[in-house]
Amino acid sequence: MGKSLLLLVSGLTIVTGIIQVRNNERMDVVSLRSANYYEEQQARNLAKSMVDNAVETMKTNNNWTGSIDLENVVDVGAMGGIVEDVQGNTTGTIEIRGDLTTYTMSSSNIPSDNSVGTWDQYKVLLISTSTYEGIEVTTEVLMQRDSYSKYSYMTQSELSSSGGNIWFMGSDNIYGPIHTNGIFKMSGSPSFYGLTTSPNMWQGHSTNPTSPNFYGGENFNAPTKDSPNSYELSKLTAAAATGGITFDGDIDIDFYENSGSGYADINKQIVTTYTCGSRRRPRICTSTSWVQETLDLSTIDGVISSAGKISVEGVVKGNITLHSEDEIEIVGDITYHTSPLTDSSSTDLLGLVSEGNVVIDQNAHTASGSTDLTVHATIMALNTSFTVENYSSGGVKGTLNLLGGIVQKNRGPVGTFSGSSMVSGYAKNYQYDTRLRGTIPPSFPRESIFSIVYWKDKVVNTN
Repeated sequence: MGKSLLLLVSGLTIVTGIIQVRNNERMDVVSLRSANYYEEQQARNLAKSMVDNAVETMKTNNNWTGSIDLENVVDVGAMGGIVEDVQGNTTGTIEIRGDLTTYTMSSSNIPSDNSVGTWDQYKVLLISTSTYEGIEVTTEVLMQRDSYSKYSYMTQSELSSSGGNIWFMGSDNIYGPIHTNGIFKMSGSPSFYGLTTSPNMWQGHSTNPTSPNFYGGENFNAPTKDSPNSYELSKLTAAAATGGITFDGDIDIDFYENSGSGYADINKQIVTTYTCGSRRRPRICTSTSWVQETLDLSTIDGVISSAGKISVEGVVKGNITLHSEDEIEIVGDITYHTSPLTDSSSTDLLGLVSEGNVVIDQNAHTASGSTDLTVHATIMALNTSFTVENYSSGGVKGTLNLLGGIVQKNRGPVGTFSGSSMVSGYAKNYQYDTRLRGTIPPSFPRESIFSIVYWKDKVVNTN
């Protein structure tokens, strides 16, 4: 009995010792993992802190007038080189890569595992690296200035240029990203299928029951977005001058396709001055004539610019931006030769950028013998609106079928209504061209702010 008890106690002692050893081993592993986790978090926090600082600086300091100056974007004196914590345990660096005046991005200095894709002057890559007790964390953030063409609908104000309210109606279906710096006015139950944003809450009609549908989400506490500045517009004219085509006066453009290629018949206005009147009282007179030329769209880099008014219609084959320093008038249907609604691989794309209005001629719907009008384009009217000529008279014309997007300073009317019924002008059928999320018409103006394309971390344990 005594020996059995002794053996039992000895056995329990051995088992207890084994369990204690294993527990100690587990505690060592847990302690090591906890230490590694702590060290990783310290390194990660510093990397994140540095890149957060750089991101915020990039978002707020964007008023350059030429290529981005590295010194003005981030104070590299404070953020570049080595950064240490008070114990001297943590070090870090912040680096900015982009198409800068003195720093050109190339395949040799883009990390091999990154997904920048095609590089251009609108992208900036921030790389933050920090080390703590042998744990190295690299944070990589790609930022990009988006094109205004990504919006299906954007305004600075929802009031017309004369100050009147313009309403979204129950029959309106709007797709794609939507923003106003003003106040959306709603009547009935219009439906929004893209993210809808504004710094201000929408307002309903005072007499019509109102219940808008925000199927794509909404944010009515969003930041204000600026219009393109003169620098962005000057890039359009520069692109036309260097690889496109420019005109001094009014032009009429009729796009068409022939034998698989895209063309435009361009009637340009020629103004001639001469001396007239009597010998005693001479004066300067002018005469106007029109000359037509045919342009093969494949021979230009995509930008057609005029100091005068542009009238446009036809079938577009190619990737083109029309820019007018005056006004753009739509005089008939504008359609893509290959519609992306039926063929998602279509590369036909049209941008209309007017420093004045973009106006639909009052008889545009009759050009093809229809009561409706079809426009395939992403439209920008900087002063002031996309609108219809004499929209409040002549009765109901039909439906305005728009594939693309509209960016304008003040919202322009395309028709009038009473209750839920159209009275004049066009009913709206606006569809978003989803290609605009990633495809941009040539030299179409960009937003001044940067947005984050991706953010990723890489952790390396050097112990």
